[in-house]
Amino acid sequence: MGLLFSDEIKNELVNELFLAKSHLHIVSAYCKNNALDFIQNSISNENLSKKLLVRFLYKDIISGASDLSIYEFCKANGWQMYVRFDLHAKTYIFDKIRCIVGSANLTSKGISIINNPNYEIAMLTELSADEMKKAEDLFDSAFLMNDEIYSKMCAHFNSRLLNDTYEHDDWGEEILSLFKPTIKTLFIYEFPNCNSLSELKEDSLEFLGLSSGWNMQDIKKAFAKSNVYMWLVNKLKELPNSEIYFGALSAELHKVIINDPKPFRKEIKNLQSNLLNWIMELKMDDVIIDRPNHSQRIRFTGNN
Repeated sequence: MGLLFSDEIKNELVNELFLAKSHLHIVSAYCKNNALDFIQNSISNENLSKKLLVRFLYKDIISGASDLSIYEFCKANGWQMYVRFDLHAKTYIFDKIRCIVGSANLTSKGISIINNPNYEIAMLTELSADEMKKAEDLFDSAFLMNDEIYSKMCAHFNSRLLNDTYEHDDWGEEILSLFKPTIKTLFIYEFPNCNSLSELKEDSLEFLGLSSGWNMQDIKKAFAKSNVYMWLVNKLKELPNSEIYFGALSAELHKVIINDPKPFRKEIKNLQSNLLNWIMELKMDDVIIDRPNHSQRIRFTGNN
């Protein structure tokens, strides 16, 4: 086990797919039909449980980074396909034990099945039970694609093509509102990286998918759909009186943030402070923050 480069990644994929006996989990921001077909044809056990997690943003489809029709391929070949719009990872897991992790997306250039592929680096390693649990949490926190969503995506995509509206980079409210993932894990990059909206840095809005031409209403709207805000709202709904205090919230965040290495408590408190200040400055509709005693209290007040 060790570092793999370009063709070595492809060769190791073929070897592991031949050896896999029970489970295959693939996490790839981008995915193309020809690469997925290569994986399917390299599997030796036809009864293998197969799961694919992709990013599947509208801009990924319109740019050709991913194929919209991979859902049809998955459905026809016994794959479960999951979507997580913030995905960046590229990981191939075999039998919940062995793993190829690195820079290679599930595309023809990523896994070197065409001439002039990308130069990729990855590593073959073994997973601990805890690491596999984190990987499974990624799938659990994603949205399992279905026929209803796919049909709406196809209609949206085709209507944009007919109207030459290529500049749009989202699926539209009708589709986005159907994605209601259960957020069980969080990454540090999903939190605001500054304490106040008055301190916005060049990359401060990347976690919201915003880059330029935004206003405060755009920020509030995107923040309401961010993983960290949705996680907080769902957590508050589970609690007695739908409320939690600052210290208890820090402990909950420590459980769900899965960065490796795990961030220190102080770092988590800083992330939490950023989050709560954004909520107050944006005057979010569903969450109120006050201080009845010495500690901040966070309460859910919405009707969702």
